[in-house]
Amino acid sequence: MYKLSPPAVYVHESVAAEPRYQARVDRVLAAVDNSPEVKVFTDDDLPAMLAGGLLAGRVPMGTLEEIGDPILVFNTYRFDGRRAERMEALREAFGGSAGCQAHMGLLGYGPFTWWTEKDLEKRICRPCWRVHFQNGCVHRCHYCGLGGLLITMVNVEDYVEQFARLIELNPWQETFLLEDDADVPCLEPELGCTGPIIEFFGTLPDKYVILHTKTWNVGWLRDLEHNGKTIIVWSISGRTQAERIEPVAGTMAQRIEAAREAQEYGYVVRYKFKPIIPVRGWREEAAEAVERIFQRTRPDLITLCVFMWMDIDEMTRRIDPELLDPDFLAAARADAEQMADERVKPFGDDVRAEIYEHYFREIRKHDAEIPVSISTESAAMWRRLGGMLGAAPGTYVCGCGPNSTPWRRKLPCNAFQAAAGGPVGGFEEM
Repeated sequence: MYKLSPPAVYVHESVAAEPRYQARVDRVLAAVDNSPEVKVFTDDDLPAMLAGGLLAGRVPMGTLEEIGDPILVFNTYRFDGRRAERMEALREAFGGSAGCQAHMGLLGYGPFTWWTEKDLEKRICRPCWRVHFQNGCVHRCHYCGLGGLLITMVNVEDYVEQFARLIELNPWQETFLLEDDADVPCLEPELGCTGPIIEFFGTLPDKYVILHTKTWNVGWLRDLEHNGKTIIVWSISGRTQAERIEPVAGTMAQRIEAAREAQEYGYVVRYKFKPIIPVRGWREEAAEAVERIFQRTRPDLITLCVFMWMDIDEMTRRIDPELLDPDFLAAARADAEQMADERVKPFGDDVRAEIYEHYFREIRKHDAEIPVSISTESAAMWRRLGGMLGAAPGTYVCGCGPNSTPWRRKLPCNAFQAAAGGPVGGFEEM
């Protein structure tokens, strides 16, 4: 487990009342560096806790003078069909401002949510069931707003039972990404919840769980009965980005070494250069990272994604502009007006294409066949680079999509057609 000094710890009454769940909490707390007061809370306490600043640390990490470890909240998922009702009650009690994923986690909801991108011209992303077990992160990445509070569930037995229902009712989905709102290895093995999920998938034919991580913490994976049904995607960065902008995540070398170790244990490993931040010297650092990947590991797939999701003013509020390539910074500022309504800002098409082409050339120096895709990119960028990538939006294999099975080179059918009916079998968001 990571070395943490949480400023506070909250335990929901449903956790405190069940010895199995409380034992998981006790193991985590025995491993932290301090001895924070543990407060047991009820649902009725939540409005006051929120009003008292429970989410005050949920701000971009790079805007803080000092970044600390998050508050820890331990909770259980409730599979009672009352999510909408209880969320509305929280909104009313908290002045109408409740509604984010963290609020759902505090109430014990949000394990499975149906995702579909509404405007595929602006961003290509596959429709799928997204699955969650935590909300928040300890990595302190400067561009991220998921610090300050880490909510983790502990009733993994109930979770796996409901997960089995989701899989049975949606047979078209082959791979399930476990978390895009957290980095689940960080509390393991003390928490003891990710292992049972991995071993559950180890019993399933033709289904896979995908862990997306920046971690160095993989020793606990060694003896799990995963049976080749777990894929681990390392979000990988060049040296400067990893050390200066993602300070608690593993360094570039540590992440690749962790991937090598996991591969030795029989896990499928792949990489996402996401987000690619064009720092000074980014070309050389990209070449270094790509070379090390192929020296140390054998990935089945590499995905690329240039930093996006905000304008240049917000980016430089979170990331020290002195770290950035001055030519690319100037280009983003010059393009700011025309990029105002784009999902892929702050860098314009020419800048992003230059970055992707450089990474692609470096990858091809080491492997002529490995699939390379672009993540959450615009349709315009796919039209521009699809020939180089040898892929199309409907059939490319992405790092964490619903049909990205190991060693697949191309999807057998259009991914958007496969999920055209949306959630099926009567399974609803929970």
